[in-house]
Amino acid sequence: MVNKEQLRNIGHALLRFGIGVVLLWFGFTQLKNPAAWTRLIPVAVTQLTSLSANSLVYINGIFEITLAILLMVGLFTRFVAFIAGIHIISIAWILGYGPNATRDLGLAIAAFSIALHGADDFCLESLADR
Repeated sequence: MVNKEQLRNIGHALLRFGIGVVLLWFGFTQLKNPAAWTRLIPVAVTQLTSLSANSLVYINGIFEITLAILLMVGLFTRFVAFIAGIHIISIAWILGYGPNATRDLGLAIAAFSIALHGADDFCLESLADR
């Protein structure tokens, strides 16, 4: 029989894995079709970085895939989840008030929850400690 602590651990792992899947999907989507995402890049960001919107989308896609993989396997869980939360909240800020920003705020809160909890029993970093 599964006890409450085991269920709690499974819940934390599912949350971590779910946020990873979301980041992975968005990251691969950006790499596959960056033109669909360039309109979301503020002109000020391209001027500040001297990079094209297309390049920024590629960089962001790779960044999100990296975060996703680290979250999904459970390496540097607290740090990666915190960075993911900051990243997602910055996206919500750029998009402004609306359904997408509200969704992103919920995803950011989930990422911060992972950061506060840290590694669960299914993270590679937890398995290495055993």
